[in-house]
Amino acid sequence: MGYTFNISDRSRFSASNFGFIKRMELFQIILLGIIQGLTEFLPVSSSGHLILTPLVLNFKDQGLALDAILHLGTLMAILIFFKKDLWEIFRGLFDRGLTTHKLAWCIVAASLPAGLIGLFFADLIETGLRSPVFVATNLLIWSAVFYLADRSAKHRDKPECDLKDLKFSQIFFIGCAQAIALLPGTSRSGITIAAGLFSNLNHVSATRFSFLLGAPIIFAAGMHKLIAFIDQPSAIQDYTYQHLMVGLGTSFLVGLLAIKLLLKVVEKVGLLPFILYRVILAAAILFYYIG
Repeated sequence: MGYTFNISDRSRFSASNFGFIKRMELFQIILLGIIQGLTEFLPVSSSGHLILTPLVLNFKDQGLALDAILHLGTLMAILIFFKKDLWEIFRGLFDRGLTTHKLAWCIVAASLPAGLIGLFFADLIETGLRSPVFVATNLLIWSAVFYLADRSAKHRDKPECDLKDLKFSQIFFIGCAQAIALLPGTSRSGITIAAGLFSNLNHVSATRFSFLLGAPIIFAAGMHKLIAFIDQPSAIQDYTYQHLMVGLGTSFLVGLLAIKLLLKVVEKVGLLPFILYRVILAAAILFYYIG
């Protein structure tokens, strides 16, 4: 049932200008850039979508070069969108007089669980937990958790706290939740927003903190992929720089739109639209692979 983008007459494209990439069509690059840009930030699981897309559409593996470039695009999106907040947090690491000092070091500590698990178990997760059924199961399980967090936040009686009022235990709890997002089908943004809601933040504050907390992890993951790409110059041989820039630009622009969309949607209606999407997607996957 997979769809493969084929061009019947490639002879009119010279080998020198690569009208189309040997192994990855321009269509695929743009589509993967859109998927990366959207799902990196929306609570629908980026890893799950990037696992499922090649299976459903019969795409070949995008390779190290494009993978690094797409992640770099979403990294640029979060750095630019939250540049003021991130700069103040960065300054807070070195200046005790700033109000962001405590928050900055709490974010560093809260990033350790995901960082350590990613460092030691990323390869195991990448190779052993990529089945569509596993992704669908995780989509359903964590959708239930997101729903409980969403409903509890809307019906809480006690006043909501602000980011600066968060205790270290609450921030570390959100950081531990972020580590669970390494499992495909979970969603880093979704589970950290849910943990923030359980920690008495409102929807907008929980979402903003999700991005701020995720910035070091997204940066580390992006740099890891970029360094691996630089260490293997042959990884670029199937691409022109123009096509890589298309991938970078697509994931960057779509990433910016996804951040704005998520902040607006959670402010107005909460997580429910994304929960419904996750349930529908999980049901479709299970029907396709099991039914």
